[in-house]
Amino acid sequence: MRTTSIITSILLLISIPAAAQRRVAADVEVKTVYQGKVTTVNSQVWCQSDGTMVSVYQSPYTYYALTNPNGEFKLYVPSTKEVYSDRRDDYSNKDDILYLFMTGKSDDLGLTSFGYRLASSVNEDGLLKRTYVPAVPGKGVAKVELVLENWLPIYIAYIDGSGNVLNKTYLSSYARYPRIALPLRSTSITYTARKDSTIVRTIYSNVRIDTNDPMFGFKVPSDAKPTTVRPR
Repeated sequence: MRTTSIITSILLLISIPAAAQRRVAADVEVKTVYQGKVTTVNSQVWCQSDGTMVSVYQSPYTYYALTNPNGEFKLYVPSTKEVYSDRRDDYSNKDDILYLFMTGKSDDLGLTSFGYRLASSVNEDGLLKRTYVPAVPGKGVAKVELVLENWLPIYIAYIDGSGNVLNKTYLSSYARYPRIALPLRSTSITYTARKDSTIVRTIYSNVRIDTNDPMFGFKVPSDAKPTTVRPR
């Protein structure tokens, strides 16, 4: 009975309703390695449980990026007061780590909401290993493998019909905050057709939970000048 109680408590802790965790802010470092070249991008992010996210970058100049799960995107440059707006699926932040954990989707990293269904689940060496397949055959990759440790995801891999890994991501350095646990480090490896790969390492730091920072409500100034050319 005690074991069952402990497991139940853990499940309640990591799947708390989104309304209980409304705001998360953090500093983010993204380091990308491709063809021997390393690039590093630093930003600050403010994310709300509805998926509204504000990111501020300081290099090569200061600019603000506003995104949401619907794919709506705005890029505002305060030095020129220009704003670029667009809407595309690849602008959506519905698969962002902060958003997934804030909305209680950490147990499957949003796979069921992305059109996959659980095909199998086994316990092996203290790890819970799950396999997901498309809910509608032919939509999405052939299968997705997800590994959880202590009910927290530590590995996910997207695999094609020939058994080739297209992308795999490792989640680590978990930290617990009031009503939420977050992986402060992720390493994603994407394989290309040329037998090369792109490695992206993301590190979160200075995490703030449910603060009253005015940046959560940042809006592009009403006098911003629309532009059809995305600033670079």
